[in-house]
Amino acid sequence: MTNKIITDQLVHYAKRAYNRGLVGGTGGNFSARTGDQRMLITASGLSLGDTSSDNLIDMDITSYQWKPNEDYVPSKEYLFHADILRLRSDVDAVLHIHPPYATAYAVLKRDIPMVTDAAFKQPPTPRVPFAPSGTEELQKNVVQAIENHPDCKVVLLEQHGIICLGSTIRWAYDIADMTEELARIAWLQEMLCGSSFKPLRP
Repeated sequence: MTNKIITDQLVHYAKRAYNRGLVGGTGGNFSARTGDQRMLITASGLSLGDTSSDNLIDMDITSYQWKPNEDYVPSKEYLFHADILRLRSDVDAVLHIHPPYATAYAVLKRDIPMVTDAAFKQPPTPRVPFAPSGTEELQKNVVQAIENHPDCKVVLLEQHGIICLGSTIRWAYDIADMTEELARIAWLQEMLCGSSFKPLRP
């Protein structure tokens, strides 16, 4: 896949995540692998809805160094993006967002209840202890979760949001969208039946 195709897809799905309501304001960040040691990542302080080929940042995932791009700098979460891509050769895209229902469970420091057929099929979702965004502490917490759960697709950041790992940019987006749907269904189930309801797995 050429860098132009990767760039075009990253721009498309970043905008789609914003328009879908998976993140608001200038929150969230999206990255994609472009080579063995490089990635493109969205810019800091810029809405995902305003992502363009002109404001993506090219970074080295080993040294964390980036190529200057006018006034743009990489998202402050570039540390865990780079680490995930370096640790997981099966992952080519990382999407971090704050979808309301999934994030509500993260705020409560609760796992998202797995209550549907689609949910039963998902690998475990590790929950990462809170640390301020952009810090080395958060980076270390995320890395530990990835190392302890090498097959995970989603990481739940306490009081923060979620990280979704995809083999492609589209798949990272689809995982994010599905995770929010699962969280919304779980929330509706709790509102209808109470949190004591325990679904029977097949």
